[in-house]
Amino acid sequence: MQRVICRLFVPIVLAIGLLVLGKVALAQGEPAGPIAPVASPNPLENASFECGDGGYYEDVVPPDEKTTQPNLVPNRWTITHALTTPVVSSTRIFYAKSCDGSAFIERIDGEDSVVIRALDLEWSSAPGKPFDTSLYQQVSVLSGTAYSLSGWMVSLCGGSFSDPNDCPAGYYMAKLLGIDPTGGTDPWAPTVQWAENRANFVGEDGRSRIGWQNLRLAATAEAMTVTVFARINSPFRWHGNHAFIDALSLVQAPTATLTATSPISGSTLISLQWTSDLGPDIPAIEGGKYRLYLDLEYWHDQKQIWSAVATGDQANGSTWFDARCTDSTYRFRIRARAEQPEGEGGAWPNQRYPGVWTAPIDVYVPPPLPGPTVPFTPANSVFLPLVTDVRGC
Repeated sequence: MQRVICRLFVPIVLAIGLLVLGKVALAQGEPAGPIAPVASPNPLENASFECGDGGYYEDVVPPDEKTTQPNLVPNRWTITHALTTPVVSSTRIFYAKSCDGSAFIERIDGEDSVVIRALDLEWSSAPGKPFDTSLYQQVSVLSGTAYSLSGWMVSLCGGSFSDPNDCPAGYYMAKLLGIDPTGGTDPWAPTVQWAENRANFVGEDGRSRIGWQNLRLAATAEAMTVTVFARINSPFRWHGNHAFIDALSLVQAPTATLTATSPISGSTLISLQWTSDLGPDIPAIEGGKYRLYLDLEYWHDQKQIWSAVATGDQANGSTWFDARCTDSTYRFRIRARAEQPEGEGGAWPNQRYPGVWTAPIDVYVPPPLPGPTVPFTPANSVFLPLVTDVRGC
């Protein structure tokens, strides 16, 4: 039977009082199914992975040479593994041996986080065995609405030693944050959309600390439930490999709309206008100083990549795009994102919330109008070298 790791042994009378106050759900320790929407900008439960407030439940005992205790998994979250079953726990309970106190542990919010450690971390003839572990939670949402997920992770390939760190070139631990807009629970399903970061906790010099990384993405719900994934993929065997996860936040994404007006006859200028909105959740974040930013891009088949037209904090605006290639089609898209300006404080941790890209708008640019013909007269002619326009479309 699963049981919650409790922070304190309390008198029976106080325990009864807590039950009356509705604390029974914490004592269950069950990774329940979809969670009904709550009156909060973040519908995820136990998203800061606190051993005191959210709690953990006991899972399997990992096959680690020096581990006899069961893994601890955050309440309201379900865990799944590939390759091996690593050591998983509350960071505070694992390192400080108790949920009490305020001794330093790796975290970015609150007093706790989740730690995932490769099997036989620094011992045996084959330390740091590969693993691919995902935590997931299902959340009830509005189908057809875009949602933005932001969270924090840090990975330590080669352990915490940094003088210098010895993670081999080409080795990495992938930190991934994902959304399945269909509500599925398989982290390897093609429906899951991922944001990935492979940076180690130190830079390429092996000494300069980079630390916690913010991962973020957005997706449009295709059902009444979406699934949020926090995943660590450590595909290489190397000593010391471990990672931490903390502070996940799911909100309705900021939105943007774009209109494009085709050039008038004889012109190559395309008019672009946009509007945007933070949505209902982001303004409700306590202490937040979020501002809208826009990314506007174009596509032409000659280039085969999306290229920037404009970016900035003009929530509603317009611009002209001068098409270089005529008798061809350009595509345009826009995305809103909500961020707190650097140096102005605001909510902590500093989550960033991207929106989804709008569906591309096609704009056809007609060929130039034919001009008057001038008879060729060779007398007094000047011959200039042919210069090729290499700017492309």
